[in-house]
Amino acid sequence: MRTRGFTLLELCVGLALVALLASLAAPSFRRALRSAAVRTATYELLGDLQQTRGMAIVESRPGVLCLADAAGCRAAGDPAPAWRLFLEPDGDRALTRALPAGITVRGTRARVRFSERALAASAATLTICDAQGVAAPRAIVISQNARARLAAASDADCRA
Repeated sequence: MRTRGFTLLELCVGLALVALLASLAAPSFRRALRSAAVRTATYELLGDLQQTRGMAIVESRPGVLCLADAAGCRAAGDPAPAWRLFLEPDGDRALTRALPAGITVRGTRARVRFSERALAASAATLTICDAQGVAAPRAIVISQNARARLAAASDADCRA
């Protein structure tokens, strides 16, 4: 009689090979996931900056995007797990966006204010950081004329 299938020894060797390959792939997969989280947070923040600027123009009132936590807006330089956008003086009707776990944002200014004339009150740089240090940080630079652009960031920007 002829039997079909695998022996227990062949199955164990096959599982050992799969486990070995998975352990080799895990670090690069983790790096890819963290990089994707930083990239996604960067583009969401960039979109919300444009939305805040657009709301300020349409509503003819100053718009504000501030780095925040559960308690409210934070001070400049402190890492924040979220940001808020609102029109002044309606700070109570703010839209809050939370970042993925382990991703923070730092800013040279705690608040980025856009005037109703489509200008920024002052230039600022917002840096999106991976708290675990796996993914490279990204920066958004806002100019005086309220234009936002992506820029390179260093690990020192996340530790400052």
